[in-house]
Amino acid sequence: MPRTIIIMAKIPSAGKVKTRLQPLLSPEQCAELAAAFLRDTIKKAQTVCVDTILAYSPAAETNSSDDFTPPDLVTIEQTGVDLGEKMSNAFDFVFKRNSDSAVVLIGTDSPDFPVEYIEQAFGFLESDSDAVLGKSADGGFYLLGLRSSAPQIFKRIEWSSSRVYAQITANIKNFNAVPDWYDVDTPEDLTRLRDELRNNATAQKNAPETFRWLSENQFVFDSLPSVGK
Repeated sequence: MPRTIIIMAKIPSAGKVKTRLQPLLSPEQCAELAAAFLRDTIKKAQTVCVDTILAYSPAAETNSSDDFTPPDLVTIEQTGVDLGEKMSNAFDFVFKRNSDSAVVLIGTDSPDFPVEYIEQAFGFLESDSDAVLGKSADGGFYLLGLRSSAPQIFKRIEWSSSRVYAQITANIKNFNAVPDWYDVDTPEDLTRLRDELRNNATAQKNAPETFRWLSENQFVFDSLPSVGK
């Protein structure tokens, strides 16, 4: 079964990405960190699957995507009125090219999640699962895999809420789950990422660009509180 990975991402522009990390980081630093997340996500995806597609937004910054992506990466514009429609349209793009594909969609907010989880997701899709989900700690999901277009699963979802995972799983009859992970959106999330990267060589391997950026901006390590404090 052919494999495809879709990466949903915003172009890392100052003032438009990772805004919940301000004022800990400046808008420019937020953009730099988001760019590191994006590069790590692309590299991770391409170690698993040659057919990797970046679905980007906003459309007005089409040319800017070239600054962050390798030349062989397929790029498409995100289209739709909300996140669910944008994801559904990205899946449709792939299935119209090859209806027999196993497709895994990921974002860029979880730079250090293990690449093995993508392999596991494909394994489920290539056996008997209609869908695969990876739950994020905030109640959303960081990974979604499908074997065919399924626009109905994106209906009646309260996007950007803690109810997303529960609502989307209610729309899917036959799915498997990969292990839970976490998104990096807030200073508390960044604390967790910092501690993972400080203490875990595997995490450093999964997110080398992010680890490099945090190491070069040591003040981020030093200014964040310890977990639980």
